[in-house]
Amino acid sequence: MKKWVTEIKAIDPMTNVPKKWMGPYITAPTMEDAIEYCQKNGLGYCKVTGQLISEIPCKEGSYDANWAGRIDFDNLN
Repeated sequence: MKKWVTEIKAIDPMTNVPKKWMGPYITAPTMEDAIEYCQKNGLGYCKVTGQLISEIPCKEGSYDANWAGRIDFDNLN
């Protein structure tokens, strides 16, 4: 099943400045289904922005990409 990325616009409690924040991933077959899921499950404040294709973790103790640890969500099915 595909995963969808969401974003939330909210005020940063430390600076009182509006910012975009990453929201939860939504698992659904289509973007429309992900939007519907958000509306029906108390996540209507989340905007579905696109499909999650992969995650590339950092090497431990650094910000360098650990390509060997890549999770390819597009090929999990």
